[in-house]
Amino acid sequence: MRRSWWASGLIATALSVAGCDSEVTTFHEMDRLSAHASALAAEWAAGVSYNVGARVTYQGRLYECRQPHTSQADWTPLAVAALWLDLGPAGSDVDAGTGGNDAGTGGDVTAPTVGMTASTSRITVAGPLSLTATATDNVGVTRVEILENGSVVASGTSFSRAFTGWEQNGTYVYSVRAYDAAGNMGTTSVTVVVEIQGGPPPGGKKIVGYFTAWGIYARNYHVSNVPPSKLTHINYAFSNITPDGRCVLGDPYADIDKGAGWPGEWDPGALRGNFRAFKELKRTNPHLKLLISVGGWSWSTHFSTVASSAASRAAFVKSCVDLYIRGQYPGVTPANGEGVFDGIDIDWEYPVGGGLPGNSNSPADKRNYTLLMQEFRSQLNAVTAQTGRPYLLTIATGASPDLLENKQETKNLADVLDWINVMSYDYHGAFEPTTNFHSALNRVTGDPGAAVGFYTDGSVAKMLQLGVPPAKIVVGVPFYGRGWGRVPNANNGLFQSGVPINGTWDDGSSGPTGVFDFKDIKNRFERAGSGYTKFFHPEAKQAFVYSPATGIWIGYDDAQSMSAKADYILSKNLGGAMFWELSGDDGSLLDTLAQKLR
Repeated sequence: MRRSWWASGLIATALSVAGCDSEVTTFHEMDRLSAHASALAAEWAAGVSYNVGARVTYQGRLYECRQPHTSQADWTPLAVAALWLDLGPAGSDVDAGTGGNDAGTGGDVTAPTVGMTASTSRITVAGPLSLTATATDNVGVTRVEILENGSVVASGTSFSRAFTGWEQNGTYVYSVRAYDAAGNMGTTSVTVVVEIQGGPPPGGKKIVGYFTAWGIYARNYHVSNVPPSKLTHINYAFSNITPDGRCVLGDPYADIDKGAGWPGEWDPGALRGNFRAFKELKRTNPHLKLLISVGGWSWSTHFSTVASSAASRAAFVKSCVDLYIRGQYPGVTPANGEGVFDGIDIDWEYPVGGGLPGNSNSPADKRNYTLLMQEFRSQLNAVTAQTGRPYLLTIATGASPDLLENKQETKNLADVLDWINVMSYDYHGAFEPTTNFHSALNRVTGDPGAAVGFYTDGSVAKMLQLGVPPAKIVVGVPFYGRGWGRVPNANNGLFQSGVPINGTWDDGSSGPTGVFDFKDIKNRFERAGSGYTKFFHPEAKQAFVYSPATGIWIGYDDAQSMSAKADYILSKNLGGAMFWELSGDDGSLLDTLAQKLR
């Protein structure tokens, strides 16, 4: 996947988090089979992994860990009650029998007892849903919240909403959280499945769009600009990987810190940034699923290293799952952080070799990639066993037939993954000296790269030959074009010599990439009076513009291209379309995909 040149310099904040015991299903289920004398408890410290039940002292008081985490400097037991239960002054006896009131300190360690009922567990026709919660406590309940798919939707013991159409189909997990004055929390959940008749045509396909974190800056493209009804999935680009093999936020400010006016967003432990915006967007569009994309062109440096052993794979996967699935973001209370992402997309560019100079690589990557994905699936399944929610696992793969056959176990990967996003673009570009289509659908007569299968149907045919089920192949389409300059006036510039030129976002730092947003091409090169002539190639199913006067040639996908590629996806019963990326479109490309595939 491409990445903006300047975004690679964004500061990443490291976070490592402790794992949750597979038997721990709520925050308040702690081991109280024996008393631990506070004299044996270590003083709390930052940078330590704490599991549920661990006891520490802090400023003369004894605390017990409520949630697994790795401590941060500002996550002190005094500051974050969601992580630590105050057991009273250090040195006093603590009742460890049943979790009842501590007679020695007066500390309440009993969580509220909660229950929840739904008017129905399955909705097949449009209509209302009502939920009723109950909460009791040995001392007193101070607050009750009802959550829908991880987001608070009501304060109190009742909630109702209407489901009006198939667009709202999906699985809804409703939870109740009840708190007492001591900060103890009780929780339970019910699941409601919405399956209203109607919806997209029987051939309805996945439409997967990439959202770039850096798009909120110069591009001024925000979550509020995303058209959710035209998408089924969004891949959020990107998560970085630290040299010691951990997932970390790619841009902490854009991801979790930028304010947007959400209620309570500046409260301690609140979630902000793009992640909060997507969480709110999904709450009103429950069909939409969000995946975190890890790596990309700029941040694939350490993939080979993290995949190289069972221990490094387990540690890396755990860090990704804890951060993005469990919502353990720096400075964010996990209860607020969870529910943003519905899965993980791995974008390793590329196993065995290729990508940026300095990337780690090894011939063993071919097998290790499969083992890495198996580890992801195993750990995601473990979270599903706790939460009852399924989580998606996908990759973005290079489209080279050689890579698909010789540098990764594509069929074995498909067996583990929900689907594979094929980056069937960038076959050619200004990194080569000859103009060519960077995302041709079919083999093009006269194409010097045709023999190696550098076109979409060549990549798809190789995947099918290797045994990948058609439904697990999601075809990549570009919302950008690639161009050259100094192109001679022959064959309308196609298959002619050329040199790199400045694209839409290039400057002195990036150098000339020749990459143009589709909306930029449409505004500058397709408009009447621009001096450029537009062509559409019948084999490539790609458009191109050329001007003999300027010597500039640009090949790209337009709405006609999208229609042809959508027809191709339907004709071969493939899984759908993926595109890079949302901010490059003026709306017409995605509209065409949605009309054909949704």
